[in-house]
Amino acid sequence: MQSLPLEGVVVLDLSRQLPGPVSTQILADFGADVIKIEDTHNGDDFRRVEPHLNGVSARHMMINRNKRGLAINLKSPEGRAIFLDLAKRSDVVFEQFRPGVVQRLGIDYEAVRAVNPKIVYCALSGFGQHGPLRDVVAHDPNYLSISGILGLMGRRDGPPAMSGPQISDLAAANMATIGILLALRGAERTGLGEYIDIALFDSAFSLAITALSTYVGSGTAPSRGEERHNGRYPWSDIYETADGGFITLSAIEPHFYRNLCEALGRPEWSELQYADDGQQERIRVELRNIFMTRTRDEWFERLKDKEVCISPVLTVAEAARSEQVQSRQCLVPHCHPVAGDTHLLSTPIRMMHAPAAIRRHAPALGEHSAEILASLGLDAERIADLHTRGIVLVPPAALPQRERPVG
Repeated sequence: MQSLPLEGVVVLDLSRQLPGPVSTQILADFGADVIKIEDTHNGDDFRRVEPHLNGVSARHMMINRNKRGLAINLKSPEGRAIFLDLAKRSDVVFEQFRPGVVQRLGIDYEAVRAVNPKIVYCALSGFGQHGPLRDVVAHDPNYLSISGILGLMGRRDGPPAMSGPQISDLAAANMATIGILLALRGAERTGLGEYIDIALFDSAFSLAITALSTYVGSGTAPSRGEERHNGRYPWSDIYETADGGFITLSAIEPHFYRNLCEALGRPEWSELQYADDGQQERIRVELRNIFMTRTRDEWFERLKDKEVCISPVLTVAEAARSEQVQSRQCLVPHCHPVAGDTHLLSTPIRMMHAPAAIRRHAPALGEHSAEILASLGLDAERIADLHTRGIVLVPPAALPQRERPVG
């Protein structure tokens, strides 16, 4: 097996909750030394999100593996000095504060670049570092709303629908990762770092590719349920089945649509894929009646090999137990030293020669503080003093033992 592609890359991760930690976990999975930097009191809010396994949050474990943990008070001059000393030796800084916070802390891009011109500095925020909404507080549903994405979700004859996953958060996480990798490549070539401004709003807005292509091409944007892939036509819709389950149909291409007509015994529909609305609604009503004659799983088994683009609507629990997830090893077993045996989501990036693996459990608050500070040349007495004065947090078991005088 080859070495992992990001081995030797050091990332100072100031992010918390969802988007930043997801991004830095991708980097950590592929070899980067990600140092998760938290405050000395409570740390990342996700540490307290239920459910817990032996006191350890499952959500914290899911998105913070392969990282080391440093708990430090960045509001103190000594804490800031330690951070900048680490930044001298690092390749990436990732921050997820509100705009302006890092400037007040004295750890902004200019401060870090002054000690390390090659630094890649990624700033992830809600609406970006500039713009009229820069200082407005929001969460994922708000970004989806104001970017136009939420308005596209739901049925044509119904209200907008809340999303299940945090779409803007996860889109921003992926964009941040891509940006960091691009900037690292640039720094290799030029010796100069980069400042990356990632906004959850921008990331959400970028997902409206098909709707925006319609808008810029025609001057009119599609409304909810009006695109061919999301319910405008009966051959791309969701249908209830006899057992109260649902199947999703998406026979968009003409050959898939013809296959559907043949499989359902309705060859006369083959020429009606883009017929007028009246005929479309008649077909939709008949499809509703047809799909109510069998259960969800019966329909999938009956049609999955007919090339009609059909799938069952599964719960997350059903998907997690499915043969597909097991075959692809999308969930992998993990033994946490405190939480015990559990499963974690594996990376969807499958590399043949340098596959990612879980090398470290998600760190406890400040778990590696002593180790990281020692790498800066601080001796045991100095580390213990910083801990006593609240500049850093070191778990008792990890506190270096002072050497006792002989005699």
